[in-house]
Amino acid sequence: MKYIMSKKIILPASIVGLLAATLVSCKKDFGDINKPWDNKTYNATIPAMYNGIASGMLEGGRGIFSSFIYQSTQLGANYAASGYRLDNLVGGLWQNYYFSLADFRRVSDMIDADPDVAKLTNIKAMLTTLIAYKTLINTTQYGDMPYSEAGKSFYGSDNYRPVYDDQASIFAAAMDDLKWAADNFSTSPDQISLGAYETLLQGDISKWVKFANSLRLRYALVMREKNTAVADAIIAEVLTKPLLEPDEYLGVDPKAVAGLEINRGGSFRGNAYVRMGTTMWDAMSSSDDVDGSGIYDLRARIFFEPNSEGDWVPFPQTPDNSTVAETNNNGADDPYNESRLTTWVSGGTYHYSPFNVFYVNDRTFPDLFITGSEVSFLKAEIYNRGIGGVSANAALAEQNYKEGITASVKYWYKLANESAVWNVNKPAAEPTIAELNGMLTNPAVAYSGVQADALKQIYKQLWISLFHQPFEAWTLKRRTGDATPNVPLNPTSEALNLNRLVYPTGEITSNNDNWKAATGGTDDKSKKPWFMP
Repeated sequence: MKYIMSKKIILPASIVGLLAATLVSCKKDFGDINKPWDNKTYNATIPAMYNGIASGMLEGGRGIFSSFIYQSTQLGANYAASGYRLDNLVGGLWQNYYFSLADFRRVSDMIDADPDVAKLTNIKAMLTTLIAYKTLINTTQYGDMPYSEAGKSFYGSDNYRPVYDDQASIFAAAMDDLKWAADNFSTSPDQISLGAYETLLQGDISKWVKFANSLRLRYALVMREKNTAVADAIIAEVLTKPLLEPDEYLGVDPKAVAGLEINRGGSFRGNAYVRMGTTMWDAMSSSDDVDGSGIYDLRARIFFEPNSEGDWVPFPQTPDNSTVAETNNNGADDPYNESRLTTWVSGGTYHYSPFNVFYVNDRTFPDLFITGSEVSFLKAEIYNRGIGGVSANAALAEQNYKEGITASVKYWYKLANESAVWNVNKPAAEPTIAELNGMLTNPAVAYSGVQADALKQIYKQLWISLFHQPFEAWTLKRRTGDATPNVPLNPTSEALNLNRLVYPTGEITSNNDNWKAATGGTDDKSKKPWFMP
C-alpha cells in the first residue's frame, strides 16, 4: 500500500498566496505552486497538508501587540499612539485561521476516505489538536465567529457566507475535539508517521498528549466563570492526565526547523512607540532607584534595558502633562535598531527604558503555544481556589507557584544565554541557587499565607511569565476580571476597554448579513466576549 493516498484539488489564487509563505520543508513538496497561478491541478498529500497547517502556527498580530495589547495588558507602555487602526490590523489573524480551518476540513476528508484510515489516527489527532487550539485562540480574540459552517467553501457556493456561532458553543466543540485527540493518540507501531514533515513536536506522541491535555486545562479555566460545572469536570479529569512538566515548552522553534527565522524587530520599530511601563516596573523592582538596585525579578534585565543614559526609567502607564516626552527623531533615537547588535551605544537619546534590544531582534526565540511554567501556575490557581474537584491546598498551591516562577526564570536565562546576537550583559546559562532563593523569598514574591493575596501573586507571576505571549496575557487579564497588575488607563488610551478584536472590514462586505446578526450593525471592541466575567 502506498504511504499516503493522494487527492487532487485546484487551488485558488488566495490559497496559493498563503502557501507561498509556508516553511521551506513544505515548499519542496508543492513544486512550482509558488509561481503565479496558472490553473494547474496539483496533488495534495496528507503530509504536505499537515505541514501547511503547521506552518500557519507561527504567531501573527505583532503589530496589534505594539499598538494595543502591550498597553492593554500593561506588559509594556506606549509613549504615543501608533496611528494604526485596529480594524486594519486584524485581517491577517482572521485569514490565517480560516485558511487553516479550510485545509483542516479538506485533509480530514482525505484521511476519512483513505483505506488506511485506522493507521492515520495519530495524524488526525495532531491536526485536531492544532485546529482546536487555533479555534480557541481565535474565539478568545474575536468572540462569536463563523465556525460550524466555516472553512467549507470548497464544497460549493452554499458555503460562501457562514453564520457566526456563539462563543459558548465554539468552546464546547473545541474542548470536545481536544479531549478526543488526547484520548486517541496511540503508541501502536501500526500508526503511520509523518516523519520529517512533523516539524512541531517531531512525532513525539507523549508531547502531543501533554499538549492537548494542557490546553484543556488552560481553556477550562478561561471558561470557568461562565460554565463552572463543565469546566470543573474537565479540570478534575485533566489533573489525572499527563501534563507539561515545569521545564517543558511547546511552540514553533526556529532551532528545530532548518532555515526558519522569526523576525519580531519590525513590530517594535516605526510607529510602535513601546517602552517598559510603570506597571511592569513596579512588579519587578522594589524601588525607583535608576541604578536598578531595587530590581528583584531576575527576568527584568532580559526583557528590558536601561535608557540611553544607563538609567532604569519606566514610562508612566498613565502619563500626564508633567511627563517628559520621549524622543524618536524620525527613528534616529530608536533603541530597537538592529545596528545596536554590533554597535551597542546607539548615539540616540531615549529617556525611558526600552524592551531589551537583543530580546527584540533575536530571530531564534520560539513562538510559544503553552509552557510547563503556565501549567504550574494554573495548578497553583486551582489548589489556591479549591476548584475542579480538589480541596484548597495552600502547600500544593505554593509548590506549583514556586515551580512556575523557577521554570520561567530558568527558561529565559537559557534562551538569552544561547542567543548568538546577545553580546552585551549576556545572562549566565542559568541563575544561581542563591539568586533564585533571593527572588523567591523577596517580600513581593514570597507566597502569602492569606489566600486572596496569594491568588493575586499567582496571577501576577503568571502574567509576567506570559511576557512573550501577549495574547495569552490579555486572555488572563480578561478572564480574571482585571486581576493582573494594572492601573486605570487614560480615557484617551487606544487600549481602553479593549475586550475583543473587531472583525476585519472584509466581513462587512463579503458576509454582511451574518456580520450584522452577530454585531447588530456595530462592531464594538468594548463588548465582552462570553467567557469574560
